[in-house]
Amino acid sequence: MRLTLSVLAVLCCAVGQPGDSYTSEIRNWRKDYDRDLLAPDGPFTLVARLAPKQGVSSVGRDGTNDLVLPVDRAPAHAGKIDWPAGARATFRLEPGIAALVDGKPATEVGISKPVTVTIGEIKLLFRFRESGLRVGVQDPDARMRKEAKPSIWFPIAARYRINADWIPFPEAKTIRIPDNDGGSREWNSPGYASFSFDGENVTLQAVLTPDGKQLSIFFRDRTAGQETYGAGRFLEADLPKDGKVVVDFNKAYNPYCAFNTLYVCPIPPRENHLPVRITAGERNYPHPE
Repeated sequence: MRLTLSVLAVLCCAVGQPGDSYTSEIRNWRKDYDRDLLAPDGPFTLVARLAPKQGVSSVGRDGTNDLVLPVDRAPAHAGKIDWPAGARATFRLEPGIAALVDGKPATEVGISKPVTVTIGEIKLLFRFRESGLRVGVQDPDARMRKEAKPSIWFPIAARYRINADWIPFPEAKTIRIPDNDGGSREWNSPGYASFSFDGENVTLQAVLTPDGKQLSIFFRDRTAGQETYGAGRFLEADLPKDGKVVVDFNKAYNPYCAFNTLYVCPIPPRENHLPVRITAGERNYPHPE
């Protein structure tokens, strides 16, 4: 439900003016964001998503493997995945292949939750998704990373840092949000933010981050598909305090699938399609001419 509100009501939700300290905070946040974006394990380094079948699958660079690693520096034969029926698998390294898990040498890796196996500079990301096992391959020397550029941003504006009302659900909900690959995932949602902006009453349903320490908001606004990524953008917020939550669109950013189509990302739910233009945060990628 959308109600027309006065301009005065809109102004009440902005938190201050963009003073030097706030501007510096946002600039430093964006600098850290770009550092992570272009890092050796950033989104431009994912070069493959492999889908093992149940049973035993060989893994390596050589074309005779069941799962071929598309990286010249990968071992010809890295190991084998043993995946019987159920939500657990084992990756056994071939003799002589040095691998690390959490910085420690490993020759056999149990997989029941997300785990990363590092072989040289290459990383194998093992994940279960909707009862299927998936293996992502990261290469820090990927061509896409070498050609990547930093993000571009809208100017910092205090009107986009909003002190919103927090409306908790009577009981936290488990909601299912679709992903861009046709699947979906469950998220814990404790409530939603409510505020007015440009004469519109706006609500944004939030979900908890996996560690439960912050809120994530997946949203789409009327800049999507032109100035910003078509599917929508994300932002994080601190947990509500005293019935309020700060929604800072100056920190809105693109999901990884905006940079690399191999990534699986949640699609902003219909409830979070905003009837306004949010000219704040990260702009589209590739950069407009």
